[in-house]
Amino acid sequence: MKYGTVYIIAGIAILSIGTYLIRYSGIYLANRIAFKEHHRQMLSDSACVLLFTLAVFNTIFTENEFSGISKMIGVSVAILFAWKRYSLIVVILVAIVVTATLRYLGFS
Repeated sequence: MKYGTVYIIAGIAILSIGTYLIRYSGIYLANRIAFKEHHRQMLSDSACVLLFTLAVFNTIFTENEFSGISKMIGVSVAILFAWKRYSLIVVILVAIVVTATLRYLGFS
């Protein structure tokens, strides 16, 4: 099913307007509502949990299928290298090499 250019531009416009409305509401409401420190921390933690969940699902699934063990091992190695505080380019290259090698060797 192909979408026309109008649908793509409309989707981009809706997402950009929604993004700016959320940013504006944050600036507008920041001076009007006082949150307790506990609630601020909970909002911060919820954003981190949302991003972590998104990363996990993108690691495990590609579209509606299982990504394969090679991608999961590549991401795991990248996490290990990032935890050991290697530079970003080293982490990315190691993940690419590990994933590509496993796929070359026949792991899905």
